[in-house]
Amino acid sequence: MKTMTRKISLLAAIVFLFSFSIASAQNADTGLTGSLETNHQNYFYKDPNKAFLMAFFPGLLIHGYGHFYADDNIMGNVLLTGEVISVLSVGAGALIKSDTNTFSGGLLGDSNNANNIGTNLIWGGVIAFAGLWIVDMAHAPTAASDYDNEHGLKPVAYFDQGTPTLALSYRF
Repeated sequence: MKTMTRKISLLAAIVFLFSFSIASAQNADTGLTGSLETNHQNYFYKDPNKAFLMAFFPGLLIHGYGHFYADDNIMGNVLLTGEVISVLSVGAGALIKSDTNTFSGGLLGDSNNANNIGTNLIWGGVIAFAGLWIVDMAHAPTAASDYDNEHGLKPVAYFDQGTPTLALSYRF
């Protein structure tokens, strides 16, 4: 029984010391308020070139991806919603054009009118899809630069022991 009590006491002591070391490590500070280290724990530099590339390829499938990277979520959501609506427009146009006899009459009018509406929906959806993708690619680098300027972030290149190093700096 004594060995069990000793083991539990030893385990409690280890847990207590470990939790104390974690708490003191979290409170460790560089001594400078607003230091580079503290700032970059909260904000990360957004590269405008990377924002463009993310808007180019993943952005083709998920419009607004470059804006999501640049932390411009409102514009990213607008572009993504526009993409969904444009894809639905193409799908509805293809459905209407697939069998115009079924969609004749009613709101669409005769079969010729249904064919025209289907064509217009398809082309409108394709134009909207392409246009929103272009907007994402064109504006994502600006959104990344705006984020960096808002938080005072910029890349800094220097030589560290003969090796080029890319770091980040914070302006006070």
